[in-house]
Amino acid sequence: MDSLLSLLIFLLSFSSFNLVSIFASQPSYKDHCASIVPESIPTTKLTLNLFPLGGYYIGGDSIIDVGVSWNRFSFNLSPRNTRATHTPHLFKVEGTISFRSTNTLINADGSYLYHGYRRGYLIFKLEGFWSESSGKVCMVGRGKGYSKTGKYLNLDAVFKLDNMFNTSNITSLVSGSLESLSSQNDENQFESISVLMFPRANYSYTLDSIEAENEFTSGSDAEQGLALNLDSYSFCKYPLSRGIRRLQLEYSPECHSSMNCTPIGESGSSDQLPSLMSLEGIQCSLTKKYRLRVLVEFSNIGNYWINHSFNPKTMLVGEGWWDEKNNMLCFVACHIMDKASSLTSTHVGDCSVRLRLRFPSIWSIKNTSTIIGQIWSNKNASDPGYFNMITFRNDEDHGVGGQGLKYEYSQLEKVNQSCPKHKPNNDQVKRYPDAYSYNMRFDMSIREANKRVAWGYANPLVVDNDQFYDLYLPTSSDSLSSYSTEALNNNNGSLFNISYKISISVMSYSKLGDRNSVFNLSSQYVKITTEGIYDAGSGTLCMVGCRDLLSNNGTPMAHALDCEILVKFQFPSLDTNDGSYIKGSIESTRKKVDPLYFKRLDVSAVAYYRESARKNVWRMDMEVMMALISTTLACVFVGLQLYHVKIQPNVLPLISLIMMSILTLSHMLPLVFNIEALLTQNPENRNMVLGNVGWLEVNEISVRLITMVAFLLQFRLLYLTWLARKTDESKKGLWDAERKVACVMLPLYAVGLLIALMLKWKKDGNKDLTYSPMYQHPSSWENIKSYGGLVVDSFLLPQIILNLFSNMRENVLSCSFYFGTTFVRLLPHAYDLYRIHNYSRLDNGSYFYADPSADFYSTAWDIVIPLGGILFAIIIYLQQRFGAHYILPHRFKGSKVYEKVPVVTKSEAELETANM
Repeated sequence: MDSLLSLLIFLLSFSSFNLVSIFASQPSYKDHCASIVPESIPTTKLTLNLFPLGGYYIGGDSIIDVGVSWNRFSFNLSPRNTRATHTPHLFKVEGTISFRSTNTLINADGSYLYHGYRRGYLIFKLEGFWSESSGKVCMVGRGKGYSKTGKYLNLDAVFKLDNMFNTSNITSLVSGSLESLSSQNDENQFESISVLMFPRANYSYTLDSIEAENEFTSGSDAEQGLALNLDSYSFCKYPLSRGIRRLQLEYSPECHSSMNCTPIGESGSSDQLPSLMSLEGIQCSLTKKYRLRVLVEFSNIGNYWINHSFNPKTMLVGEGWWDEKNNMLCFVACHIMDKASSLTSTHVGDCSVRLRLRFPSIWSIKNTSTIIGQIWSNKNASDPGYFNMITFRNDEDHGVGGQGLKYEYSQLEKVNQSCPKHKPNNDQVKRYPDAYSYNMRFDMSIREANKRVAWGYANPLVVDNDQFYDLYLPTSSDSLSSYSTEALNNNNGSLFNISYKISISVMSYSKLGDRNSVFNLSSQYVKITTEGIYDAGSGTLCMVGCRDLLSNNGTPMAHALDCEILVKFQFPSLDTNDGSYIKGSIESTRKKVDPLYFKRLDVSAVAYYRESARKNVWRMDMEVMMALISTTLACVFVGLQLYHVKIQPNVLPLISLIMMSILTLSHMLPLVFNIEALLTQNPENRNMVLGNVGWLEVNEISVRLITMVAFLLQFRLLYLTWLARKTDESKKGLWDAERKVACVMLPLYAVGLLIALMLKWKKDGNKDLTYSPMYQHPSSWENIKSYGGLVVDSFLLPQIILNLFSNMRENVLSCSFYFGTTFVRLLPHAYDLYRIHNYSRLDNGSYFYADPSADFYSTAWDIVIPLGGILFAIIIYLQQRFGAHYILPHRFKGSKVYEKVPVVTKSEAELETANM
């Protein structure tokens, strides 16, 4: 014990010493910083003039990965270690600087690259001095990291900053560098890292002048936006605190290049116009009026998610304020200018860009954006840097949560002309999804010319005029019911005005070359906004739609639309239990010669109804109970067989080892698979469909414990059988018989597996697989598991064949064992017949009993397998009562019977010899 304690103390001391050795021996400040910021003796007086800073960096790829988004760093100066010195306006500072990136990169084709070394985070501990009068900071310190090859590095560095003052405005930028102090040939040497920060200390807003405010009120949209709740909490929290992403830019028709069309002058390495814009909040202020600072970035759809570093050439920095009178956000933006690859020369200038955005209070089929706005220049058309006005809108499905949002239907007359009229059927007893329920949302598979070419999703936007799904739809079932009752009373029965947003993504780029394909006209993504009528009495949904269009060269046009689209869906009844599908179509009503005409799209989707999901929760509860009962019965029947061989030990060698091995594995493998699933499963996947079903985990544990007991009992029976066969002197004949059984069964199992796999592959290939985020193609391993269940169902077959080869005439198996175990194996198939007619199928992860991935389940198999199992049990009964060959035709019956040979001891043999 003492030696163990000594070893522990040594390891702790060694690790502490190792950490101290990394950060304690700092490089010399005098050698690297004294000429920039002189040293001084610190006092005991603490100062709070400094604060945490954060910003962006470029460089350092040899010690940190380049991320998929802007490379960021944080610079923290601890107030506890910031002290005044004997020199006025000079402070001793200590802190850390950390660089972070991501270890996951995304290629242009959407594939992922994973780096195996921990190079996504880098931290340095620094100390030095800050001159308040000159704004310079110089610090030295140490860090640790990894090279590109994964080698551990000790990094000595000097950190320098300029323009770090106590006050700041829009033109203030803090820039600097982190430079290596190692020699050029040293393995710890790294290239210089340039950093850039937007200061926040005592920031002064200077761009919201009266002249600038007048520029926004003139020429503004006639339509008013939503009024935000201007309390301190909501304004600074939403919508800019987390940023507004993927605002889609729309250019005037004459814009085809960056010349006079974009505020950033150049959009990366090409002359292509940027298609997206993002706003990121830097700071929010509530003094006098609601103001904020933002960073504006322009990018393209093609490289939005692809690796790109911080690039000031594609960014603007601006000040904004909320115009309460016109309900809009106004921004004055400035260019971030740099002259070289280093960020040290970066500065802010040319604040001629204007940007305003509002949150529309009225939606329609032609405008469902929650944010719209414009960007323009206040320069004259002849001035350098002038560009035409650009409009933008967000492409997200969720809103901002403002009060007073309305929807205006404009195509209902067209819907009435295009959609068939359904006569009310008072005698109809089928029930269909409520217009206000989440059952109206679905993912879908898209087929074009009988080929599955795309997948997508359909989300309702609004029912009637003001019931918006994302903003106001209740989440509890009781609230949904109350909405439903009110709607039925106010909508003349079962007819509802409804609007949808449909998004479709092509599965391959091969369809883009088809002239009449919708994807050829709208790139690889198609977005359709629809409105129409839903008949809750018949489950029919008929709508007309508008889709966004792009110019021929891919440039987003000023909200160009194709509104000659007819969309139809048929929902299955809520009372169906066979995994019903939503069927529908999306087709163009234009003539085939029209350039905007596209081929008909056929749609199918799995109907995941919440009512069916609740019924499946009850099904799962029942399945757990049946699993408990079945596993308990299996334990009882194996126990009875153990009792049988205890009172008749002479039958043990006659039991088939192959049969015992199959039954033992049937209990062992579920335990292994359950442990694997427990370690790899995502608990949110099940709760997403079935709600909070955590109580099921307790019952699952009970099933596993009883399965463990069944496995131990079965293994005990296998061990006793093998031990009896090994010690019996007549074992040679039985081993030969067992060997013959193996020669028969192994080829039979192999051929059966091949046939089963071919049948399932053919069946899966013929299925119209509907896209669902919870659906997974059946893997080969799952097919093998299903065949394994079939093998266990026929567990008596090896014993039947062994009886034939050994011509057995004894009661080897107890009647309770082979009939009882057969009953346990056949009960799931009987239950599956019941389940097919009473419950809809969900994903395989929700099955606790009669799992389709663990056996062959269908109406045909549920009849064939029980009949086969009962037949095998009857054969065993006949063999043990009348002899193994009783089941054979008379001419195939043999007279040779396997009997145990009496054992003669050596003393008895000598006595017999003497008597002779």
